[in-house]
Amino acid sequence: MRIKRLALTDFRAFPGPAPAHFDLDGKNLLVYGENGAGKSSVFHALSDIFSLKRSRSLRVYKNVFSGEPETSCAVEVEFNDGAPSAKWFMQAGSGAIGAAPFGSHAIGGATSARERHPATVAGGNDTRVTQAALRRAALDYRALLDTNYKQGDGAINLFDIALEKLLVDFPVTVAGGTTQTIGELWRAVEQAKPAKHTKTALTKVNQACADFNSGFNQALVALHPLVGALLGDLIGTDVAVAPFAFGGVTYTAAYYKRDREIAGRSLTLSVSYRNHTLSIPQHFLNEARLSALGLAIYLAGRLACTPTANATALKLLVLDDVLIGLDHSNRLPMLDVLNTKFADWQIVLLTHDRNWFDLARSHLPDANWKCVEVYEGNGAATAPIPIVRPTQNRPARALLDKAKELVQTPYVEAAANYARQAFELGVRTACELKKIEMRYCTDPKAHQAQDFLDKLKQWPGSASVSKADWDAALARLEMLKNVVMNPYSHPSAPNIPKQEVEQAIAAVDDFLKLAAKK
Repeated sequence: MRIKRLALTDFRAFPGPAPAHFDLDGKNLLVYGENGAGKSSVFHALSDIFSLKRSRSLRVYKNVFSGEPETSCAVEVEFNDGAPSAKWFMQAGSGAIGAAPFGSHAIGGATSARERHPATVAGGNDTRVTQAALRRAALDYRALLDTNYKQGDGAINLFDIALEKLLVDFPVTVAGGTTQTIGELWRAVEQAKPAKHTKTALTKVNQACADFNSGFNQALVALHPLVGALLGDLIGTDVAVAPFAFGGVTYTAAYYKRDREIAGRSLTLSVSYRNHTLSIPQHFLNEARLSALGLAIYLAGRLACTPTANATALKLLVLDDVLIGLDHSNRLPMLDVLNTKFADWQIVLLTHDRNWFDLARSHLPDANWKCVEVYEGNGAATAPIPIVRPTQNRPARALLDKAKELVQTPYVEAAANYARQAFELGVRTACELKKIEMRYCTDPKAHQAQDFLDKLKQWPGSASVSKADWDAALARLEMLKNVVMNPYSHPSAPNIPKQEVEQAIAAVDDFLKLAAKK
């Protein structure tokens, strides 16, 4: 099961009445959006529609500027199974309740609107949504803080995180040979808390605690090696996690009701750095290592719970700017983790970092990923409509294709500027592909395109690219850079003929083709 399309109507940054579409076509999705452009709206939409326990009503997400009625706010997901889409919407009146077909509107004619979610609609849940809700992980940077800074000045206690997010759907075998999830075992503990302390009631709650403790320890044994492996993939072996310490929960059978509780809700995280045990890791480790630790914990939880998952169920991973605590050298290993250990998941990766977006999409396989840019629109002053623009995975090639499109319009000046951007990004990428070293700069932006071009002249060629062809392509690029592409990036640019801009585009095109060869 995969998501084919996501539609947001009058939802947060996307005003109605027309829906904004994100076409995934069953692939993973990389989204770039500046702050305020609507990127996090995608995160909240996916996080809450694939949720069995929502913390916010759909009313909270209604766009406040559109002037549209409350019933216009909706989130809709079309799957690749050909069945009607799942829709989270506000229904006016008391008409039929259910997941409406893609693109339909709420039913009118009533005085008040009621929220309808595909996981809780009358007549039965949408199993596509409920099954995905059990397996999905939606993480933003605030979620990572739950594993470190939000723990205060003491030891890190992961009990609530493990119970509610990491291991809630972990299946275990309990007494009698039956299979239950950690979430089901915990609900049994809470339901067994006795109103009166009879012998039978105390036996029941104590047995429920014992079953939970046994199952929880089974889950922790499976979780620990996955955390260690992911942590090693992300930042190496300097930071290590010891096996989890869980003493077990017990029922406190106190005389007064106010003192009766389920005690022992503690799951201690023991962390060491270069074999030195850290009593308060959140005060010792830097932000990059803490971010990697948080990511490893959450992702390990998802991997631990999914080996026995229904093969047809959607497994969804949504990450919103969770990599901002990592420098670029530590972000690329994250892409490797996603492409290998989460190969059978559908991933939505969101970022406000333009450089990271360009770097990531140049490393992602075209067959598995789609890329989208979201910009704040220039619509009505009260409700600007964000612009959702699909783009290619290869940024230099995407820029050049835009130049080809514009030169035929003809917007010659804009075409020349897009060709220049394709050239500048292309020479940087070529140096990386050819493993050509550059001098160190504190600010990488200090390197000019000409610096990369000069270094590329030293490349000796290969079996598939002769030195003569390489040098000829670079010479043509250099001439057209100065005469055609560069002038239009400055005010009072000369009136350059369309034919020369087309020649510049062709020169960049030829260079990109040569650079891609080994």
